[in-house]
Amino acid sequence: MDAANLVKDIQKRLIEAKAGDKILLPAGTFNFKRSISLNDTPDITIKGAGKGKTILSFKGQIEGAEGMLIKNVEGITLEGFTISDSKGDAIKVQGCTNVVMRDLETTWTTGQLATNGAYGLYPVSSKNVLMEKCEASYAMDAGIYVGQSTNVVVRDNYVHHNVAGLEIENTINGEVYNNIAKNNTGGMLIFDMPDLPQANGDRIKFYNNIMESNNGKNFAPKGMVVSTIPPGSGMIIMSHSNIEAHHNTIKDHKTLGIAVNSWLFTGVPFKSENFDPYCSNINLHDNMISGNDGPADTSSDYGKLLTAVLGGQPVDIITDGIFKPTSIGENGRPTGYCFKNNGDNIKFVNLNAGMGDSPAAIMKNMSTDLNPFDCELADFDTSEHDKWLATK
Repeated sequence: MDAANLVKDIQKRLIEAKAGDKILLPAGTFNFKRSISLNDTPDITIKGAGKGKTILSFKGQIEGAEGMLIKNVEGITLEGFTISDSKGDAIKVQGCTNVVMRDLETTWTTGQLATNGAYGLYPVSSKNVLMEKCEASYAMDAGIYVGQSTNVVVRDNYVHHNVAGLEIENTINGEVYNNIAKNNTGGMLIFDMPDLPQANGDRIKFYNNIMESNNGKNFAPKGMVVSTIPPGSGMIIMSHSNIEAHHNTIKDHKTLGIAVNSWLFTGVPFKSENFDPYCSNINLHDNMISGNDGPADTSSDYGKLLTAVLGGQPVDIITDGIFKPTSIGENGRPTGYCFKNNGDNIKFVNLNAGMGDSPAAIMKNMSTDLNPFDCELADFDTSEHDKWLATK
């Protein structure tokens, strides 16, 4: 597109786009007052000169909930541009199939503010999503957030100075690898949330990622789920099934390395009868967890609880101890929760909050015995995902 008329003409160009069109964006900084959107037209490519070279700025935005919204498109490639300072989410891809998000950047140049947009790169309710070589910073929820999607690969991305660096939520069949998360409140999250159209996320593999020094302040507005994340959290897994996290480097966090929690630990009620609030088949093995050094965070309720029961000391692996009832064996030990070979002298705590969740009850019932979790889990079926991945 012509640089001189890009701001004026791009929305018209997207409305008139035909299947198979490639829309090329020149280098430069372009200031938008209204969001950009594309609906329904298949096989579209929007490509700039590279992140940091083609910059679409929404600092003066007066209309629209996102910077860029792509909706109901079968075959969309977004590549090589930056979106900055959008009023809401930076790039939202909703209800799409065969999505490629490559060499993109999203950021808010004013720093860590609760008024920033919630999500940077935000594919949701989509299928066959590849996100690679992107960068996301200063989102007041998650820099990269993949929600309610199926068949997902997130690789070679860098997330920093967000509340949550990278979050996978209610997603089925995913691989997340070779990503770096630094200076967020929490590095990487795998959450399953209630009362959403796609419930019960399943089969996610996290490997060869680096989560380092995620000790940033939590600047999310109160009341949001991510506002409960204590600064100094490497990785948090909540309510998800079939997670294998291996060969990740998790270091230099002041509160916790990896947490495995049920939704029930939040105390937040839910309506959906299909929602499973428990974690199941969580396999944490061969990760390197090191350098976690307190004092632990006290700015969040979770951080205050951990400080109260652990005396301000950080922990490498922690579980709330609220296990799926059907996973408890005859010996009283939980099955389907295996934490093995995750570094030397691991500091481990099972809060056993299922026996009582007050600080006094937790202090009475908690355990530092890792032996019940010294086990191995069989690999889960990824054949559907692998067929799609073979084409990438």
